[in-house]
Amino acid sequence: MEAARERLKRLVAYAETKGARILLENHTQRPEKAEIHYIPVSFAEWRYFFDGIQSPHFRLSFTANHAHLIPEGVAGFCDALDFGRVDEVRLRRLRPARSRGAPQARRRGSGLRDMFRRIEGKGFTGHYTNAFGTLDDMLAARDYLVAKAAAAGVK
Repeated sequence: MEAARERLKRLVAYAETKGARILLENHTQRPEKAEIHYIPVSFAEWRYFFDGIQSPHFRLSFTANHAHLIPEGVAGFCDALDFGRVDEVRLRRLRPARSRGAPQARRRGSGLRDMFRRIEGKGFTGHYTNAFGTLDDMLAARDYLVAKAAAAGVK
């Protein structure tokens, strides 16, 4: 963790000279015997990097489906995050429903309305990115996700 943070500090310092932004994504745990283990996974790990690197060029990319897989869950992540530091919310692991063309969460009860309500309620001003399937899948999902956000009270 310490070595990773030091590398990120150097990367962010370089990004500052170029006017670029570095987005750090929350990751998912891999099986214990996996060849690679990603960091940060938990909110505590994510915070380790953000408490140690203070720069307007170092921002967050929140991948909601990864938060489903840890004890805090999406609700816990959303409640704990300072959305003033989040530039992107990535929506992954969605696929079009076979019958309606509307996307359907791979995990039942994904709580899209609750997620949108929490994120938008904290003043999120960044963008959402559909990151699943084909371009047609992502485009088809856009109206469905906007409807879920509207159902949560998002304007």
